Amino acid sequence: MKRIALIILIAILFSACQTGKKKELEKNTITVSILPQKYFVEQIAGTQFPINVMLPPGSSPDDYEPTAKQVQELNNSLFYFYVGHLGFEKSWMKKFNEAVKDVNYISCSNGIDLLRGDEHDHQHGEEEVHKHGTDPHIWMSPENVKTISRTIANALSRQYPDKAAEFEANLRTFISRIDMLDNSIRTELNDTTHNSFMIFHPALGYYARDYHLEQYSIEYEGKSPSTAHMKKMVDLARERNITTIFIQTQFETAKAEAIANEIGAEIVVVDPLAEDWLAEMYSLTKKMKTALGD
Repeated sequence: MKRIALIILIAILFSACQTGKKKELEKNTITVSILPQKYFVEQIAGTQFPINVMLPPGSSPDDYEPTAKQVQELNNSLFYFYVGHLGFEKSWMKKFNEAVKDVNYISCSNGIDLLRGDEHDHQHGEEEVHKHGTDPHIWMSPENVKTISRTIANALSRQYPDKAAEFEANLRTFISRIDMLDNSIRTELNDTTHNSFMIFHPALGYYARDYHLEQYSIEYEGKSPSTAHMKKMVDLARERNITTIFIQTQFETAKAEAIANEIGAEIVVVDPLAEDWLAEMYSLTKKMKTALGD
């Protein structure tokens, strides 16, 4: 609590110390929650805005605590484009709104058909996991990213009407590249033998929904799995002939490795939080095609 209070105090004091003119001149930063959002902003606006990313590489979005420097950079931001349902956002957005008021807070979940936490994961026997909340991984769907990018472009165009045509042209170019990605994914996955995959942290729910796949998560109700759940995952993997387990370096890997050893599966690393979103989506799809079988 002391650390939180200190960070908020630093932000308030920093804000109070700025003169109006200086503050206006410095307010050209854009804050985002995760690296993929930085990529989306740059596709639309290029590199003309400094971008403050709240979640550093290698950190978990569930429990990250922003630094004082990041809060100060948020104070200099015109916009904060946040995902809307990440764990650290739930803990911090209210504090940000109270301490740093002169920022346009915009949810990138606006206009997205959201999955509930219990819709993106399954248990043995097709029973759904009874998990509350919303699946936050909206950027793992090409269709969703088109909506997210439109949200960003609209906000920037309202703020900089003289650059609206430029932002719109860049958006159209990016959407064209996303459509090419979507076509490539559908082609790659069209003739796979299986449609079920296993992953430690359930980050691919929207990807699975878009491409008619079934995601099975080792992580159970947002927590490390129990021995009983581990056994269910082993049985399910054997039943579904799952020979690949996806992991992310931001999360625990030991229990995924234990299941892989038990069933003779390969561990494959994916990175939904990679900055180069487009390259990661192509890479993920090649790995998924191999995992599902030709």
